[in-house]
Amino acid sequence: MIHSLLDTTQVISILEVEAVPFEVCIEAVASHDRSKDQLTVQLRAFLRAEKHDHIGEISTPSWLPAAHSVTEHVSSEEAHEVAGDVLASWRQKVAGCLPK
Repeated sequence: MIHSLLDTTQVISILEVEAVPFEVCIEAVASHDRSKDQLTVQLRAFLRAEKHDHIGEISTPSWLPAAHSVTEHVSSEEAHEVAGDVLASWRQKVAGCLPK
């Protein structure tokens, strides 16, 4: 049986691209398959427009890390904590890619 553990989008920074403000977002969707003791976390990063005339626009510039999946063999008792650790690591990786 697969259980959903985490489904979150977080804004980690605000950037201006061609004078348009964008939120730098990270996303994580985690589930745990108890029959296999397998945690899967889908990760992605993207820019989301803030201005009303661009609202809903999402882009993924080349400097952001590509979306990927992390799979770990963990018990159901550990799954939530490990998913949180994967998210924290992803947040740190994406923050390290932000232009200065």
